[in-house]
Amino acid sequence: MTASNRVKLAPAGGKVRPRAVLALIIAVVALGLLKPWGSDVPPAPGSAVAARPPASLTSSPGAAAVSSPTEARDAGGPCSWGMAWRLFTTETSSVGPVRTWYGLQPLAASGPDDPRIEVVRIHSAVIGALGYCSVSRPGPIHILGTQAWRLVAGAQPQPVVLKPAIGAGPLAPDTGVIYRPPSSPAWPAATYVFGVQLATTPWSEKWFAVQIL
Repeated sequence: MTASNRVKLAPAGGKVRPRAVLALIIAVVALGLLKPWGSDVPPAPGSAVAARPPASLTSSPGAAAVSSPTEARDAGGPCSWGMAWRLFTTETSSVGPVRTWYGLQPLAASGPDDPRIEVVRIHSAVIGALGYCSVSRPGPIHILGTQAWRLVAGAQPQPVVLKPAIGAGPLAPDTGVIYRPPSSPAWPAATYVFGVQLATTPWSEKWFAVQIL
């Protein structure tokens, strides 16, 4: 009896082979990784920066609006008010005209060569105006006059002719006086002593000195 080719049929409720199950799991995992319907991955950092326009290199409006020191004026001039004595100067710098106030403590003295007189030192060769502001609060002190001397080593103090600066001084004469250079475009380097006569009771003087270096 000859053998015939037979086809083995699996029953309808039979078990699925392990290899087929494994292949199905691999296909599902691969499909989840690929996500052909879209992607939630954020763009690379480089792409977001490249799309942003570069920042402007111009200065901010606040920096551009900084005014020159000489523009900060008040109704009474450089000595409109104050509760203490101050030395006042104007000079020309790389940024333009500059006004400066220094603390000052004038005192009573016997004369321009009195060693007790306080000296204010200024490092500048372009002092265009030099003067002082007196106490004006709570009330001004009446100024009778001002004298100045230039100190010279080994010699007597030399009187300096004081000339008020036109348009730069205080509006009220009792609040201070500003002087222009005596003989040149700028105050020469030297030590100058100022004596201020005040209408006090009794009559008094206040002395201070300025050394320009």
